[in-house]
Amino acid sequence: MARRAHINPERAGCNSFGETSMARTSVRPRLPHDLDGRPYARLRRALDVRSVLQAESAARELGRLGLLDALDYLTLLAAEAPERYDPAARKWLSRLLAESGAALTPDEVVVAFGCLRGLAAGYGEQSREVLRVLVKCRHVARG
Repeated sequence: MARRAHINPERAGCNSFGETSMARTSVRPRLPHDLDGRPYARLRRALDVRSVLQAESAARELGRLGLLDALDYLTLLAAEAPERYDPAARKWLSRLLAESGAALTPDEVVVAFGCLRGLAAGYGEQSREVLRVLVKCRHVARG
């Protein structure tokens, strides 16, 4: 006959001296592989798989995105969540103007605006590339 262990209910949760332990352990829950990692890597992965929800979550965790990453997120919104595109496009354009200062010419501002309209109209790849070049050429990084 197998012997059963007897647990004294008065000592449950106690150490061998009958004292309760106040030590806490920190256990990090195991996340699925695709959710584990750094926020920037998750953002890039979410943009690659075109997941607005995951990209937004990673972007919030990062805090403030650079203009090029924000442009990639904006491109995703134009394709996958058009109802959220216009406010995000206005915010992106205002950031471009604020962070570029006097580096942008009026013609470049018109081109940027036209490309933002192009993103919404289905010319995503072409418009995105023009905006990327504009940002790389004229954007003054703020540290």
